[in-house]
Amino acid sequence: MNLYKKFLIQTYNVGIIRKNIGDVLKEGIEKNDITWLKHNFKDRFFADPFLIKEDTFFYYVLVEEFIFWEEKGKITLLKIRKTDFTLIEKKVVIEESTHLSFPFCELNGNNIIPESVLSGKTKEYSIDLDTMSVRGSEVILDEGFVDPVFYKDKKGNKWIFTAKIKNPKEDLYIYLWNEDRYMPVSDGNVVKHSIEEVRSAGRVFEFDGNTYRPVQDSTGRYGKQTRIMKIDKLDKEGYEAKCVQIISGKDNKPYNETLHTFNVYKDCIIVDGSKDYFRFPMKILYKKFKWIFKKE
Repeated sequence: MNLYKKFLIQTYNVGIIRKNIGDVLKEGIEKNDITWLKHNFKDRFFADPFLIKEDTFFYYVLVEEFIFWEEKGKITLLKIRKTDFTLIEKKVVIEESTHLSFPFCELNGNNIIPESVLSGKTKEYSIDLDTMSVRGSEVILDEGFVDPVFYKDKKGNKWIFTAKIKNPKEDLYIYLWNEDRYMPVSDGNVVKHSIEEVRSAGRVFEFDGNTYRPVQDSTGRYGKQTRIMKIDKLDKEGYEAKCVQIISGKDNKPYNETLHTFNVYKDCIIVDGSKDYFRFPMKILYKKFKWIFKKE
């Protein structure tokens, strides 16, 4: 059994739920609610999807692209046909010397803020939406965050929900914009500790007058499922939220072993899931490729 597990490779894929968020909040998701991206790549995965634009025929989704032998993520744009959710083409948008993932952005926005925790900094990239090329970048925080989500509330306050490299699955930190910079609330201490209800799984969204925050529930396994938290309080003094729905991909094969990204948009919900595939002897070859390229 242990030998078998050594040759498993966790493989993520992007999915879409064409279901009203109101129905999802009431009922969760059922069998065949997720349509998984159709593509032919076996040497990489696509994860952490954010919709950045769409037109009549295509979705344009930013993801972490992770090539197994490189062992380092980059931010890639996927052009996906709407009718059957098939990958038509892809383009690397941001690549750095360290791992990148979780490309936070707003629909039709001109900025991308990916996770870059290993660099020790958080950078914002300015994007030309027509060409999907980087126009420039700037460091907005001199510390690296894990899965940071940026949120502007109805009063105009700008927040960051984030984890950090230490204990990233269980500790929540919150930052608030103060004149010219983001400052930590609670004197920089952990705002909430929980393996079920803190690490970001996607954008904060509004529905029916309420504010919701998708989070990762890593009970038993990292990113096992997503919890939808209704935010009841968010201010300098504290944060309170309660779980109103649990979203599991277990009935939506094949990528049904985890579900750790959940981004809500007007006409769809973009998610990801994963499956452990047995990849002998490919896992050995991936390690070998990494060794060869490090030697060059």
